[in-house]
Amino acid sequence: MARINLLDRSVFELIAAGEVIERPASVIKELAENAIDAGARHITIEIKNGGSTYMRVTDDGSGMPFEEVPTAFLRHATSKVKTAEDLDRIFTLGFRGEALASIAAVSKVEVLTKEQGSKMGTSLRISGGDITEHEETGCPDGTTFIVRDLFYNVPARQKFLKKDVTEGNQIHALTDKLALAHPDIAFRFIRDNKLIRDTSGSGDYFAAVYAVFGKQFALSLIPVDFSLNGITVTGFISSPLFTRPNRALQYFFVNGRNVRSLTLMTALEEGFRNSIMTGKFPACVLNVGLSPELLDVNVSPSKTEVRFAYEKNVFDAVHFAVKNAILNADSGREVKLTPVKPSVPEEKPDIRPNDSIMSDKVREAIEKAATAEKVGEETEDNAERNRLFSIEKEPVYLRSEIKPIETVKQENPFVQEHFNEPKSTYIPKPHVVAEYDEDEEQDEEEKTFKYISQQAVETAKPKEEETYEEKPSVRVIGEVFKTYILCEMGEEMIMIDKHAAHERINFERMKKELLTSSQLLAESEFVTLSAEQYSAIQENKELLDSIGFDVILSDGTTAEITASPSAFSGGNTSPSDILLRAAELLEKGNTSVIEEIYGELFHSKACKAAIKANDVNDIRELEALVDEVMRDERIRFCPHGRPVMVKLSKRELEKYFNRII
Repeated sequence: MARINLLDRSVFELIAAGEVIERPASVIKELAENAIDAGARHITIEIKNGGSTYMRVTDDGSGMPFEEVPTAFLRHATSKVKTAEDLDRIFTLGFRGEALASIAAVSKVEVLTKEQGSKMGTSLRISGGDITEHEETGCPDGTTFIVRDLFYNVPARQKFLKKDVTEGNQIHALTDKLALAHPDIAFRFIRDNKLIRDTSGSGDYFAAVYAVFGKQFALSLIPVDFSLNGITVTGFISSPLFTRPNRALQYFFVNGRNVRSLTLMTALEEGFRNSIMTGKFPACVLNVGLSPELLDVNVSPSKTEVRFAYEKNVFDAVHFAVKNAILNADSGREVKLTPVKPSVPEEKPDIRPNDSIMSDKVREAIEKAATAEKVGEETEDNAERNRLFSIEKEPVYLRSEIKPIETVKQENPFVQEHFNEPKSTYIPKPHVVAEYDEDEEQDEEEKTFKYISQQAVETAKPKEEETYEEKPSVRVIGEVFKTYILCEMGEEMIMIDKHAAHERINFERMKKELLTSSQLLAESEFVTLSAEQYSAIQENKELLDSIGFDVILSDGTTAEITASPSAFSGGNTSPSDILLRAAELLEKGNTSVIEEIYGELFHSKACKAAIKANDVNDIRELEALVDEVMRDERIRFCPHGRPVMVKLSKRELEKYFNRII
């Protein structure tokens, strides 16, 4: 049997360093977070050769006193935690006291630091964990760390480093995340003597996003500002019109700490459900703020993973924050036209009669054409004649410019429905006006429509005795290509895809109707659950009851299903399968069971029952459809994510026709 030996200090420090320092970006992360914790307002990060040979982090923070600098490089030495109770309320990014010791164990480190108000600063050099220099020196307030030759004494780790460009890109991405998490700090990133990133540190969240991602991405974002159960969610999400093929631009921060969280990612995407195309993903820069007592950041050495004490509350806060932002944003796609510049004639206008002008031009054209045929050349007039009489095959369309999306400051019906008491206040519908020919008037009582009932038309009209805030009326002009409804509202022309609009109306209606009915089973079904699934169903039993399930829990492992949603009766999916899927979602903290389970069923039924393109519809049927779209903010995208309407402003039309400049 092998004897148990106590590892030498140099060996166990290398092992410990391997848990914290994986690559150059790990060094920058630890040093930059220390600078943030020190109260720095300006942080400069400089690297060479991807950081493998040279890294420098300079800040204007509080600095360190002369006698404490060597202590900072001892393992488990920290100024951020003193007692065990402090671990339950961590406000800083760092707290373990392992970072500097780990960095010093695998590289050559030089430190220049000075406290504000001190006459002299401190210079310390340490190589492979051994201090080689510790003396006073002159230097500015703050701290500068210079790290050279990473893994010089651990060749096995050094060979696993990627190419310089790859390691440099990792540090670049890290700097961007730090700048997004802390917009009140000015970050500068210098790579191989080139300034790559320079943020203002003004504290404006949008300015930080603009500096990191540029104009096009920043102006397509929707602001988020939401609070629920003591949890705040702020930042930006992408418009449903600007989605991406992957999750690369999803940034989550919890109390200023960049984290990877399946709960947050799922909550974001559930908030976008039925607003974006399948297979597309939203982008976001979201900062979740909550009490440190409800958060465990001591999960992994890199501190990029967290655990929430109440995961469901965090999921709900992010989910409804996203829903609220989407519903309150003006997400209508706006069309822009490029005006044609009128050419200014250089010669004086010909004031002769039109007949004389045309006869002279025809005679000149015939004479020049005959001459051109003799010499076998094309004259300029022939070229001009051919151009004028030719048919341009492809019209030129210019991509519309991106404009910032502004949220409408109003109450959100979606959130009110879930968290507030129902209000009795009447919410008016925009009044829809349609033009009719007097010769085509019909008896309204006898009028029937193919898809929308006459009763829906009547109930869509506001009652005379009720007062409400005056809103711009919507005038239905007609439709084009038997697909798109043309409307006029204020200073805008609106085009509505009647199939997409009706499909979303059906979708929202079915969610209400199908979820109100439940069907008793002829024989109860029994489902065996894991301990986690059983607990999740037990905690969310009221939610399952509301969607049609009647579940009896008894022994801690088995669930008896006595009734299931009638929407699935006669289908191929058994109640057991549906309950297991619900348990799987609830176990992960995802409470959007309705959308997940019923999604495909609702999509299919809503699509089949909707008005189709090329269907012939009465003008009043279109009017009722438009009224429903304009009064319900949820109807801006079909269940598959296609936009329902586009807008063209009067100003854009006037610019196109050169009425205004």
